[in-house]
Amino acid sequence: MDLDQYFEEIVAKVNATMDSFLHGDTRELYEASRYLISAGGKRLRPLVVVLSSDLLGGERHRAILAGAAVEVLHNFTLIHDDIMDQDTTRRGIPTVHVKWGIPTAILAGDLLHAKAFQILTESIKGLSGDVAYKVLDCFSRSVIVVSEGQAMDMEFEKRWDIREKDYLEMIRRKTAQLFACSAYLGGVLAGGSEEEVNNLYEFGEKMGIAFQIVDDILGITADEKELGKPLYSDIREAKKTLLVIKSLERANSEERKIIMEGLGSNDMSKLKATASLITGLSLDYAYELARKYHEEALAHLSRVTPRNENAVKGLRSIADIVIKRRK
Repeated sequence: MDLDQYFEEIVAKVNATMDSFLHGDTRELYEASRYLISAGGKRLRPLVVVLSSDLLGGERHRAILAGAAVEVLHNFTLIHDDIMDQDTTRRGIPTVHVKWGIPTAILAGDLLHAKAFQILTESIKGLSGDVAYKVLDCFSRSVIVVSEGQAMDMEFEKRWDIREKDYLEMIRRKTAQLFACSAYLGGVLAGGSEEEVNNLYEFGEKMGIAFQIVDDILGITADEKELGKPLYSDIREAKKTLLVIKSLERANSEERKIIMEGLGSNDMSKLKATASLITGLSLDYAYELARKYHEEALAHLSRVTPRNENAVKGLRSIADIVIKRRK
């Protein structure tokens, strides 16, 4: 089976599983909760869950359920993030709060949060208490860690003293944690050893850090159609991304003034000037750091003995997609 076919089969099953859980009598609420999920998405996190389980010879149906739970949780965070960031588009369509209003969007997010745990509970049915504990502990801890990361990201918008290590800690929590948990869940559900599941966790975390660095790069270099969200939104929101931090470190006084005036602005000429400067000052550095984390991710993956060659090829392919993606 080639990788495309392998991935498509997994994604189809994950999509069907999510859909089966996201229907109810309160039609508008469920419609709002399914809205972003139905709009597509790369499904990288559930793929990581299922491939990590396949890697160690796990039961596919449990991994599909866990993958669906992770993707539902991810979409919960997207709905609430869009409200907090006041973003108007996501995946090329109006955000949930724009289409249905903030109260319904908050409720749709809350529903997805609960549904994620409901689906995950199905994945551990009949397993030992120890395995069930590890699965639920990682998943619930991830909600806490992601929330902490989002709070850090919002706090950083008001500060000018953010260093690279602060940024890396923030994205480790906000973005990388769910990738780490995805790989870990697949390994635990498959009955992996402590060493195996820890290496899978590290693989997911390092890949997640690379993912967010590339995401920040695309926020400045990709066009609106590629992004599926407003151009320069990170600059408008004064996000202290790696590119901004490194640019401010390297800029002369005139360049620094332009960047600081552009951050938080809605003036398109200022946004363009800021984006151009940031690209010139920090793009190569950011790509190099993303590649470093990509290599670290693959090093951890190589420490796990595969029971399924397609799965290890698939996980390497996802790590490559993360570093090379254009949207």
